[in-house]
Amino acid sequence: MNHPLTTVQTLLQDAEYLLFAVLFVLSLSTVFFYLFSIQAAIQFFRPKRSQNSNFQPPVTILKPVCGLDDNTYENLASFCNQNYPNYQIIFGTQDPSDPCIAIVKQLIEDFPKQDIQLVISHRTIGINPKVNNLHNIALKAEHEILVLADSDIWVGPNYLKQVVQPLSDSRVGVVTCLYRSRSHNFVSAFEALGISTEFLPGVLVARKLEGMAFAFGATIVLRQSVLNEIGGFNAIANYIGDDFQLGNLPAQAGYQVVLSDYVVDHVLSTATIPQLLQHQTRWFRGNRFARSTGYLG
Repeated sequence: MNHPLTTVQTLLQDAEYLLFAVLFVLSLSTVFFYLFSIQAAIQFFRPKRSQNSNFQPPVTILKPVCGLDDNTYENLASFCNQNYPNYQIIFGTQDPSDPCIAIVKQLIEDFPKQDIQLVISHRTIGINPKVNNLHNIALKAEHEILVLADSDIWVGPNYLKQVVQPLSDSRVGVVTCLYRSRSHNFVSAFEALGISTEFLPGVLVARKLEGMAFAFGATIVLRQSVLNEIGGFNAIANYIGDDFQLGNLPAQAGYQVVLSDYVVDHVLSTATIPQLLQHQTRWFRGNRFARSTGYLG
């Protein structure tokens, strides 16, 4: 008969071996994930065929705004300074006292040759305030191709030229972009680190394994006809992850979603730990509802 102490020691030893095995498997899976991420990144950034520089259709940029972030004027001005022949920019807010209105009016004054409009409307079509805003400003869009981009995004002067190129193929319904985060303090630097080491590798791995069936608020390019086909902004007005749906619904309708090789700058304004936690909670909630299976990982 085994001594009780010996039995306990054996159980502890077995538990130790099991814990080691579990940690070893988890470590291997992490190594495999990042090796696969490196391979996916190499494939994504591999030089591609030259683009059709003659494809420069008229474009309407939809810019929903709400409040002020770090670098707000510079971010919005970067969209007014595009090396592109014919484009319209529509800024919009639901709050007539929004401090960003003064910034937009300054842009209209600073770029008199650009077609810039400001829409202030409290009309709602669902629970998502950003989608309500987009719906209201899209009513003023004059062109078939729409470019949606969040207010905390900065782009270079050749951005429009590059992101519209995939739409020269009629099978492409949506174009979206990765983003690199720019930080200004320790908290935003910590957030940027997470985006660079977790989010971006995850996107490239998902693209390689299952293809693109989602989009990001950093940039979404699509035709009005495709948007109307999926039900317009009304179809996504009650979703948290509106950007995911603007990629997923066209993909379900049979269109290709292309990840542009243009990488925009995401200017982080996170200054405090509570703000960081709020951002993370919002992203996690969006992922949970949009990709419930992947969220478990």
